[in-house]
Amino acid sequence: MTGIKNNIKKLRTKKDIYQLKLAMDIGLSQETISSYERNKIVPSTEILIKLAEYFNTNIDYILCRTIYDLPIEQIKPNNINQRDFELLTKINKLSANDKDKTEAYIDGLNSK
Repeated sequence: MTGIKNNIKKLRTKKDIYQLKLAMDIGLSQETISSYERNKIVPSTEILIKLAEYFNTNIDYILCRTIYDLPIEQIKPNNINQRDFELLTKINKLSANDKDKTEAYIDGLNSK
């Protein structure tokens, strides 16, 4: 469950908020948020839903079942053809630098 604590903290710091602010906004104590982030307790399904809605992400991201920090409505695996899926899989394996180069190349192609 290490990923859960890392993803909750990652989402919180990305939004630039403290544990207390998150706790107040979703109706928990700061100690509870701290316990999640220290891997002392696991959020209930109800809290996972609240966290996903609060951070505009999906429960699978919080649970480290996906790397995509997107709302569930934006994840559409059934709407992608096999070739595009394979290309995305290859891109996903690239280093950050190579991804930047690939993106610049694609942007160049799209601007023609």
